Amino acid sequence: MKIPVDIRILRERYPNDPKKQAIPEDTESYFVSGSMKRTKGGYLIEFRESTQETFTTVDAYSDGTVSINRVGPMNTHMVFMDGRALTCICNTGFTPFQINVRTEQIDNTLTLDGGRLDIRYSVEIHGNLAEKSRLLLSVSPDSSIIRS
Repeated sequence: MKIPVDIRILRERYPNDPKKQAIPEDTESYFVSGSMKRTKGGYLIEFRESTQETFTTVDAYSDGTVSINRVGPMNTHMVFMDGRALTCICNTGFTPFQINVRTEQIDNTLTLDGGRLDIRYSVEIHGNLAEKSRLLLSVSPDSSIIRS
């Protein structure tokens, strides 16, 4: 059964310069409404980003793997596994291309009562570091389903 949830999304991008990597050079934070349900392998979160007309699904599996699929003006499918690098696909609408996603750390405390999914990763294109990023989803049940 899907439950309505409120999601705070925080995206941070860090400079490629190792001396400056402690402070993000670009930060974006916003709230969306979505849904969450328990699945056989973990949790599924779904939401629409209204500013970009993008529909996002996040599968957070109990083995620590996280899969994020975004469908909209630019389609991406990324898979995160703690300490591993995986090849993922990004489709800009002109042509799809491969990116290498290296997961540095995943912290997952999601339950149906809420929680957080914190992913720190880097993206490489053709073996070159394109960016270092952090994605943080803070999830809480929508106030419509909270009873005192």
